Amino acid sequence: MPTKRTFIKSFFLVLSILLLSSMAQAKSCLWKVSTKGGTLYLQGSVHVLRPENYPLAPAIEAAYAASKTLVLEVDMTEMTSPKTQQMILAKAMLPEGQSLEQALSPEVYAEATATFTKAGLPIAAMQRFKPWFAAMTLTLVRMQSMGFDSSLGLDTYFHNKATAEGKQEIGLESVEFQINLIDSLAEGNQNEFMKKTLKDLELMDGQLDELMTAWQKGNIEKLGKLINESFEECPGLYGSFIAARNKNWAEKLHAMAQSTNTHMVVVGAGHLPGDKGLLKLLKEKGCTLVQL
Repeated sequence: MPTKRTFIKSFFLVLSILLLSSMAQAKSCLWKVSTKGGTLYLQGSVHVLRPENYPLAPAIEAAYAASKTLVLEVDMTEMTSPKTQQMILAKAMLPEGQSLEQALSPEVYAEATATFTKAGLPIAAMQRFKPWFAAMTLTLVRMQSMGFDSSLGLDTYFHNKATAEGKQEIGLESVEFQINLIDSLAEGNQNEFMKKTLKDLELMDGQLDELMTAWQKGNIEKLGKLINESFEECPGLYGSFIAARNKNWAEKLHAMAQSTNTHMVVVGAGHLPGDKGLLKLLKEKGCTLVQL
């Protein structure tokens, strides 16, 4: 008959096994993508994070350490250059003689004014900017008020590490391409763009927590559901901003996965799930994917 001491030791042994098993089954938003020629790691990113989101899962840090090249959506050095900042500012400005108030319907402008005031931002400071830029500014300020920080985003985190270590870094597309894309998608839909942003802000508290939980757990089904819901009213936006870019990126990633030079690819988590997501596109190209 087992003694009390033996029982206690056995209990903790079983508990340890259960905990280790649970840890082993835990997933992150990271996939190992393999071909006969090589390997790349595909990490779904969140561009703004909270301090408590660090440290990252060991699997993510290990994937970065095993990679010779860091691949981001854009070259972060290019993103922060004075020339790029001037280009973004120029694209964001309305034509001479036009104002934000004129670009929006009276109803949407009134709602935007109230939201800006609540956020502690004078809408007068936004009058010369296009609605897409004003909307993005409003979203960023709201997220900052919730404890998120763009300087803590996964892209910035790995860019800083790569810079400090002298690791090679490349971008999948140029900053100019991204800004031109946003600007062109908003053209002719400025009012709807702002209207959608204001609606999203109302739902942000609950949805953002759901999104972060899904991202941390690598719950790709939940991520896909939340992404689809956010684009329900603007299916054309999904096609241009997500699906078309995914198709282009998949070609580049497939080539990288066949290289003996291991790549760590960090792109927005919204690009991974769904029928037109990167995970499915890479599988269709014959890649083997394992979630880590």
